[in-house]
Amino acid sequence: MRNEQFRRRLQQELITRTEENPKFSARAFARQLEVDPSSFIQIINGKRALTDKMCMRLAQKLDLSPGEVEGLMGIRTEDNKERAFDHFSRISMDSFKVMSDWYHYAILELTHLKHFKGDVKWISKVLGITVHEARSAVERLQRLDFLIIEDGKWIDNLGDANNLGNEFTAPAARKLQKQILLKAIDALENTPYEKRVQSSMTLPVPQSRVKEAKEKILLFFDELDAFLRQGTKHDEIYNVSFSLYPISKTIQEKNK
Repeated sequence: MRNEQFRRRLQQELITRTEENPKFSARAFARQLEVDPSSFIQIINGKRALTDKMCMRLAQKLDLSPGEVEGLMGIRTEDNKERAFDHFSRISMDSFKVMSDWYHYAILELTHLKHFKGDVKWISKVLGITVHEARSAVERLQRLDFLIIEDGKWIDNLGDANNLGNEFTAPAARKLQKQILLKAIDALENTPYEKRVQSSMTLPVPQSRVKEAKEKILLFFDELDAFLRQGTKHDEIYNVSFSLYPISKTIQEKNK
């Protein structure tokens, strides 16, 4: 049966979740994955085909990495492990990790500080991550050519970061933003006010202006980035985040 390994993974995930919560059900799992419960139950019971398209959809909901999806769907073949695609697959996995873990970007930005030390122990200490995480991230950045280390000099070679444009962008981006939000909460509790800005406002908004508001926010980010990067005396790494989202659903209620 096509995608049998993926179907077994779904079964195992369901078993794991029911062990953690005896009241959890296949229908609840389907609702979390945003798929039709009846169809989902037929899929995991092997009574309905699991298409490649559905696999990719479920992979995003489960936040599976490219390597996991390749293995479950049998995309990679074992008859020629040295072919170029294998190298591409490793890079794809590395790219996914860089996109989803905040400290990769922080390491690149650290190289611009005047007191930067090219040492994973120093990096782990200043970023509050483990030495293993720091070392793995540095190696990953080097494989992707985002970081160049020559004659003891560390060079940020990423430039302007952008969406890598594959189907794993959404889960990676969600994971990254969750991490950033947690870092913001930590700063709220432990960073002196004079070293941070955390504020919000609640206001009525015409839906017709939301798109333009998003464009203004992105433009603001570009302008702020250019302003803060001026000069050469950078001495700390900051994160800037901004959220614009509706907290009411009055239009939906009105339409009802």
